[in-house]
Amino acid sequence: MTLDELLLEWSYRSEKGYPLVGSPSDVSILKEILTELKLSEEDVSSIIDELEDEPGGDNLISPGTDGMEDSGVENEKEKQVRSTPEPEPEPEPEPELETNTLTEYDELIKTMFDGEIPKSKNTYNFTKSTFDIQVKSDDLEIWKKLWAAKPKKKTGDQTETLGVGKGELSLYWLYNHSQSPTAGKLAEGRGDDAPDLWFNGQGTDGVEVKAYGKPNGVIDVGRFGKFRDNLKMLNTVFGIAGLAATFDGNVEDQKQKNALTWAGSDLKTAFEQAHTLSQVDLDQIANIWPIFKDIKANIDYLDSQLGGFSSADEGAKKLTYKFIGDKLSRKPGWGGHLADMSFNGFIRFWHVDKNKFESYDDILGKATAGASQGAMKLHFNKIFG
Repeated sequence: MTLDELLLEWSYRSEKGYPLVGSPSDVSILKEILTELKLSEEDVSSIIDELEDEPGGDNLISPGTDGMEDSGVENEKEKQVRSTPEPEPEPEPEPELETNTLTEYDELIKTMFDGEIPKSKNTYNFTKSTFDIQVKSDDLEIWKKLWAAKPKKKTGDQTETLGVGKGELSLYWLYNHSQSPTAGKLAEGRGDDAPDLWFNGQGTDGVEVKAYGKPNGVIDVGRFGKFRDNLKMLNTVFGIAGLAATFDGNVEDQKQKNALTWAGSDLKTAFEQAHTLSQVDLDQIANIWPIFKDIKANIDYLDSQLGGFSSADEGAKKLTYKFIGDKLSRKPGWGGHLADMSFNGFIRFWHVDKNKFESYDDILGKATAGASQGAMKLHFNKIFG
C-alpha cells in the first residue's frame, strides 16, 4: 500500500471523512490499518509518534491543509467532485426596470429647484408624543419657498389644487429629504378621510397639517357636514332649545346658537331643555299635537346613540366627545399627530391620544370644544399638552 492509499483509507474510515491527529478515535483507526498491514507493534508506535511530532499536529482539520496539501486524499476527492455532473446554472434574472418612485410633491419640488430636490443636512425627530421643533436656520430658506406651493390639478388647466394647505409641502420636504429617521418614508394623504401626510409609509403615523401658528389657541379641526348622525343629534338638541326659547320669549338669546355654531356651555344649556323634555310622557302629548311624536323619536335616537344620559351635563359631554372624536379618529387617526406650523419654522406636533381625549373632564369648558359656521373647533393644547 502506497502512502496515498494509506491516507485515503484512513480518511474513509474516519468519522468526519478526514483524519484528525488530535482525535483518539482517528489515531486508533490508523493503528488498526497499520496492524492490518502486518507491521510490528514497534513500527506502528514509531509511525504514530512521528506523525504526532509533525508541524501542524492537531491542526490537521481538513484535507489539503496544514501538511496534507496535494495529498492523495485531496486528489481523490477532487476526482470525485469532477466526476459529479455540475447542476445547470440558473438563468440570471433580468434586471428590473427602474421605476419612478417620486411623488407628486417630489416632482413639484424639483420644478421649483431647477430639476433637483435639495437635501437637508439636519435631523428632525418624530416621536409618539406631543413635541415642538424649530426648523434649523440653514433649512429656513427652502422651508419658506415651499410654504405656499401647491400641486396643480390633474384636470390639465394648471390651476392649483385646493386640497393642500400652506406649509404642507414644506413639512413634507423637511422630514422626507433630510437626515431624519422618516426620510424617504413620507407619503401623501389627501384622501377624503385621510390625513394630509403619512410619516412612515402609506397608512402609518398620520399627520394633519395646520398653519395657524397659534399653539395656545383653538384649532379648526375641519367641517362636519358628512357626519349626519352627529348633525342630526345637534339639530335635535338645539331645535328643542329653540322651541323652548320661543315659548319663553327668549328668541334673541337663542338665534346665534345652533348645530353649526356653538360653544360647550351653549350645548350644555340646550341639553337642559332636551333632558327636561325627555322626562315628559310625549306619547300622551302626541295624541293632541302629532309633532311631538317626531320630537320623541328624535329624543329616543339621541338617547340610543349616546348610550343614555342622566343629566344635561352628561349628555352634552357625551355628544361633544362623539362629535370631535369621530373626526379625530379619521384625521389624523388615533395615535397620529396634528401639526400646527408657522412661516418662521416653529412646529408643534400634538399626539392625538384617545385616552387623553376621552378622559379630559372639562371638555365643555370655555374655548375648549365647539363649532363655528359648520367647522369643528378644539383647543389641542389643553387636551394633548
